[in-house]
Amino acid sequence: MSAEAITILLALKKYGRVGRYTLSSVTGIGEGVVRRVLNELRGQGAIRVLRGGAELTSKGEEILETMLNNAGIAFIIEDDEFARVFNCGCRRCYVLATNKAFGEGDIVRLRDVAIRNGADAVLFLRYECPQGKFLILKLGNYFEDMYVDLGKKLHDLVTKVKCGDSVLIVCGSSNYQLIKSIISVLSSS
Repeated sequence: MSAEAITILLALKKYGRVGRYTLSSVTGIGEGVVRRVLNELRGQGAIRVLRGGAELTSKGEEILETMLNNAGIAFIIEDDEFARVFNCGCRRCYVLATNKAFGEGDIVRLRDVAIRNGADAVLFLRYECPQGKFLILKLGNYFEDMYVDLGKKLHDLVTKVKCGDSVLIVCGSSNYQLIKSIISVLSSS
């Protein structure tokens, strides 16, 4: 599983048919690497290359789902509105749910892993069932109490979350760096 492949598959899922120069621009991955990864993905049947760019196949959607599941990601979506949580001027944000549990004592170390791998900011949340809210780890406040409109949006986005599941909000400047950060955090937990 490579962060490059996941980033490109997510971009194709979001944008539809896209050329490699556009993919390079929206993902933050160099054009030569995009070309190499597209060739690998085409060989796996994950994409088809047509006039106007590459597009995701149904097999590609299955491959992406498998890659995400193997990384521990139950759900992931790009949503830049969550950049308002941070005072970082971030251009890109991902919200993801995972069944991996993060201990309070691991949050600072995992935040540092995310930052070293390219994220500008990361927030660790845990879904608390009796309250039906997302607890901000290390802070002890509920996300919905601090960000009412984003709290509602978070509930709407992350509908498959179960008791005790973790949710990460990761923001930065490049999709590739964010995916690399997410994978590094999940593999370090």
